[in-house]
Amino acid sequence: MKRYWKIISICFVTLLVIGTFYIQSSFATSEHLTVEFEKTNGNEDEVQNLMLYGDYLVDHNSWYQQQIPLQMTSEETIDPTNLSFLQKLSRLGIPYPLEKLVEKHKNFMRSKDLEPNYFFEDEHVVAYAQIRNPYERPMKDLTFEIEVLHKQSDEITAIQLEIPEKENYGWMNVDKVQVIDSELKVITRGFRIGGRDELRVYTFDLDEQKLVSHHTIASTPRIENGWSNLRIINDDGNNYLLIKIETIEDDMGHSDGKPNAAYEFIVYDIVNNQSKKIVGSDELLGSIGSASIFNSTLFISSQSSNGVEINQYDIKNDKWGTKPAFDLGDAKTDESPYMKAMNGKLYLIYATTNGHTLFIGDVETGESLYEGQLKVKNKGEDQKDYRLYFNRIEFVQ
Repeated sequence: MKRYWKIISICFVTLLVIGTFYIQSSFATSEHLTVEFEKTNGNEDEVQNLMLYGDYLVDHNSWYQQQIPLQMTSEETIDPTNLSFLQKLSRLGIPYPLEKLVEKHKNFMRSKDLEPNYFFEDEHVVAYAQIRNPYERPMKDLTFEIEVLHKQSDEITAIQLEIPEKENYGWMNVDKVQVIDSELKVITRGFRIGGRDELRVYTFDLDEQKLVSHHTIASTPRIENGWSNLRIINDDGNNYLLIKIETIEDDMGHSDGKPNAAYEFIVYDIVNNQSKKIVGSDELLGSIGSASIFNSTLFISSQSSNGVEINQYDIKNDKWGTKPAFDLGDAKTDESPYMKAMNGKLYLIYATTNGHTLFIGDVETGESLYEGQLKVKNKGEDQKDYRLYFNRIEFVQ
């Protein structure tokens, strides 16, 4: 009898916890933090199906800062910390960019490491590439695990291959996956034994199910006194990667006592396997951290007396082009805007004295297509001092 009472007690406590969770969720969702789009001028159709990603930061006191990741559209604001119990269960461990893939291709997505960098999708295929045991030492088991789902036939191509020259690396991870015709390209970032970061591309023939080539895209130099860093700074999902190589030398004998810093920017053409160094003025290269690539043009924003000036670099012809200026009269000049070029349009989110403004313009003419304020609503009493940062824009269906 005692056993049954224990079971009943456990069930009662479980129901109580779940019920409390639902009640708390219902109160929370009634007035949760939202970011509303308020059009100032232009066409509201421009923001249909547009998703903004950002972080909402609140300093509660000198030692505690709250950070909430937000996903914002003109229809709703998704706060992962304020979902219902069932919503949290359904989204558990699934990054937002992969939710639709998981929903449409449950069998294929099962048992995979759900990192967006490891996946590629177009109208024909869904591709996945991961490295087994990327941080294991010694690296005796460093192996590519690749699966490609062919949507029309529902067949899966699977490839497992030990990584060539794996003994030369301290660690390696996948940064990007892309399928071009019948070739799968896996771009990795690794730390080469001897002290260098390295980006490499591995090309697989999907018909033959084998590795056909691999080579280095970019690498950091060896530094005796100091450090170097390498990273991809664009996430535009196109056929080009913008790579930044940073070198810091701690020269104690330098006249001003400051370390020497050097920067190099490389554009890698994924389709043609070509790397090209970007040459420009220090002022232009200093603004390249907020660059965006559309088709074969690199867009770099910089502050000007008229608002934001857009410098354009033609990657194929290796030359700088026109500079359309977008009038952002109320923009704060001490904060760089977030920028992305998509579908012939430029998307700018910039800070103002009253919050943030979303601006959409034509990249060729500089014509304004939409402008609106992003208004934070339903802030808590202890959230008066907040900051909102934006880090990604995409279209969703």
